[in-house]
Amino acid sequence: MGNDDKTPLPTSDPSNAQIYNALCHCGTVQYTVTLSPPLARQKVVECNCSICSRNGYLLVYPLREHVVVQSGEEVLRSYSFGVKRNSHKFCGRCGSAVFFDPRMKEFGESLDLLGINVRMFKNVKLGELEIVQWDGWNKSRFMDSDHLQ
Repeated sequence: MGNDDKTPLPTSDPSNAQIYNALCHCGTVQYTVTLSPPLARQKVVECNCSICSRNGYLLVYPLREHVVVQSGEEVLRSYSFGVKRNSHKFCGRCGSAVFFDPRMKEFGESLDLLGINVRMFKNVKLGELEIVQWDGWNKSRFMDSDHLQ
């Protein structure tokens, strides 16, 4: 996730935040995500890159400190490909794609965000979300996905 298109970077306002409970399909991985502004006012990203489209990611990008895993961290598995920057986390029991870690601090960036799949939120109503398209297929060619064409 770059900021090449000059989209505003996330800010956090505790007076305008909401906590969401999230879990994988089997319920082993359970976590909370604090979003500011709340989900109804977030722009949720639907990326067309190979992994996002195959995993059905609909993403928001909270600060790492606003994501708290309550249970199941020990069953989370990781998958990276291409330049291996993003660590995609999925439940090792049911396979649900819960989030990805762009490891921003490790790459010298000041922000430390996670890409959270809102499909894991309890009681999320996808039809009520503002979903924006991101052309990750063409803007992120480093991902080494040519074999999928």
